[in-house]
Amino acid sequence: MRSTPRVCYAGTYERDYPRNRIVIDALRDAGAQVEEAHAPVFERRRDKSSVGLATLGGLAVRLALAYLRLIPDVALRLLRCDALMLGYVGQLDALVLAPLARMLGRPVIFNPLVTLTDTVVEDRGQFAPDSVPARAIALLDRLALGIADLVLADTTENARYMSERFGVLPEKIVVVPVGSDEGVFFPSERATDRPGCSTEAGRTTDDPLDVLFVGKFIPLHGIETVVRATALLERRGVPARFELVGTGQTYQAARTLANELGAQSIAWTDWIPFDRLGARLRAADVVLGVFDGGAKAARVIPNKVYQSTACGVATVTRRCPAIETYLHDGESALLVSPDDAEALAQAIERLCDTSLRREIAAGGRLAYEQRGSQEAVARALAPVVALARDRGRAWRDRG
Repeated sequence: MRSTPRVCYAGTYERDYPRNRIVIDALRDAGAQVEEAHAPVFERRRDKSSVGLATLGGLAVRLALAYLRLIPDVALRLLRCDALMLGYVGQLDALVLAPLARMLGRPVIFNPLVTLTDTVVEDRGQFAPDSVPARAIALLDRLALGIADLVLADTTENARYMSERFGVLPEKIVVVPVGSDEGVFFPSERATDRPGCSTEAGRTTDDPLDVLFVGKFIPLHGIETVVRATALLERRGVPARFELVGTGQTYQAARTLANELGAQSIAWTDWIPFDRLGARLRAADVVLGVFDGGAKAARVIPNKVYQSTACGVATVTRRCPAIETYLHDGESALLVSPDDAEALAQAIERLCDTSLRREIAAGGRLAYEQRGSQEAVARALAPVVALARDRGRAWRDRG
């Protein structure tokens, strides 16, 4: 009798999005076999913050064609798989594909990362909270979360949000850290012991501090705070240069603000390919997380924070309950008040001290190894693998 549980990871999820790829790899590390049934829909747009009628029409057509392919594929795979898992973005997938699992007696696990309501309505403000679209999105979230046997959340705070906002039973939620792709994000050997050297080999202490931000310029990132902190540091004569990588919803406003403040030390880069992102992080002195004061930012530990700590680079991000379960201020990161440019500027200035920067970087890497690594993600997925194993054994015994 087969003892290894088999999970069908299915849907229109973004295959290259870190949450999906990391969970699939960690499921295998946790002892499950994983089959993917995937139809690409969402990979075609890097910036999803602006959606017009034409975009919605094209999306609807792509979704319809995707489900025509997925429904028979998933149904056949579920005949030999023990559980169905739906990935990010998968709310519509849950409504279409979960009934197949129900008919075949297979459990459904939903890996949403975030709710659509949290992202589209509450964070990005694309629809008014009481509008008809916002209510429809909330209903979609509620139905998708409710149909699952288990729901994966990235933090305890997001688990509580799903429970309070959408009525998901707490015992149905499994907290699984975001982690990072360890083939891309890993620490480098740094020449920090020679006198006159800063964090990287070949750079002297006279070089300006290399401060990096990478993201899609969504409100959660708090880019306005970063730009204002840059201007404060320039006025104080602190030797720092900033590279802000990405474009998106708040990009133009950030450029306008930088011009108004006369901030000259910012380099604006459109994007860095994912396979080269780890190398850029390792070359930086300081990596920035998120700084918005909103509720969503208080509930998350962003991808970028896991990635920078995995690379062993000093990290600065906003203080909140979620991040404080992962990083400790002054030990593994510098944590600052949200929407506080002065606090951010002070933290960056402190990291001009090479010794402190080295200590923070090493502490962040240790925190990653203990609480954010692929191994930690695999451990957190143990209830998912156990559910698949138990249900699989039960339906095979009935057969």
